[in-house]
Amino acid sequence: MKQTVPSVSLSIWRDLYTSAQKFRALQPWKTMGDTDVVGIRDPSSGETGFGVVMGSAGILTGFCLYRGAEGFHIYRQVMEGGIDFKRDDSFAIQNCIKLEFGLRRELKKEDHAIIRALSFSFRETDAWPEFRSQLPGYAPWFLTEAEARLLTLGLNAACLHCEKLLEGRFDESTRDGECLIYLPDERTNGEYRSRWEPWPAPAAPPVTSPELDPARITELRGIGANKDTPWEADIFYLPGLILDRDKPYYMRMTAVCQQSSGFVFQGILSVPESPSIELLADAICSSIKAHRLIPETIFVRRAEEVAALMPLGKALGFTVRTRTNLASVANLKETLLESLEKGREPFGGGSKKERRRGV
Repeated sequence: MKQTVPSVSLSIWRDLYTSAQKFRALQPWKTMGDTDVVGIRDPSSGETGFGVVMGSAGILTGFCLYRGAEGFHIYRQVMEGGIDFKRDDSFAIQNCIKLEFGLRRELKKEDHAIIRALSFSFRETDAWPEFRSQLPGYAPWFLTEAEARLLTLGLNAACLHCEKLLEGRFDESTRDGECLIYLPDERTNGEYRSRWEPWPAPAAPPVTSPELDPARITELRGIGANKDTPWEADIFYLPGLILDRDKPYYMRMTAVCQQSSGFVFQGILSVPESPSIELLADAICSSIKAHRLIPETIFVRRAEEVAALMPLGKALGFTVRTRTNLASVANLKETLLESLEKGREPFGGGSKKERRRGV
């Protein structure tokens, strides 16, 4: 299937590229670091983005706008060391809109078409702007019109905030437990107000147990399965891009392994939006049926998975517990990644630039 690039009007693109040029000229990465957060609220949609200037570390320059409470929560986990970049599939869990400055040759043909239509040019070799959106489970993709508008507002707020810092009108960009949110005032032709607000709290993961099929439960109880040692069950993303939809996405694997030996009972592929609990329950039931074994315990990584899988465990006679490190699943994942890297471009399936920025 051919991928579809969202339609965005040239006027919206012009505003965004103009804001990016102002941002680049201001060089806010010399004033602000990755712990400085600039919030922006879109008055038309009510959506809030949390912007972070990239460049203080000297690796790349740009701006990342994390979307809503979910995006901000991921940002905080990264900053606090709560994300293991190998185990937690950081390339596939982001919820943000990005501007990155780079080389002309790193842009796609669609980017060049917009730049030509706007008659823009960029003198510095590493000053060509690239705009991308990233949603959990999906590879970086071109912006929608709403995303372009929000990113424009975010860049304008970041520029304004940087100017205030340089002028001494602000002496801080973050407080413990609070974010500075800029609000465009439509009545004053683009002026911004600002106020401190509490950190947004991410929604608690829903605890929804899988629907138990009585016929399947009866069948599994009747196969005469033997008791087995503990198992591990988890879901993780694979970095190869799948191109059978309008935008590229990452495939997920649901794995069930024997903890002691590392033997893989099941490895089932699925698309990003498939319900995780249903996938885990199905993989566990399929493993029991195929191998005629029932574990004494199944270890998973998340508390909500324990709560959701308890009814299945009670019906079939196993307990469910959490364990941070699922060694057998981790070994399987490492083996799969090594195999993928031998057969294609390394991690992420993309350009050198994509691998450098860790998406």
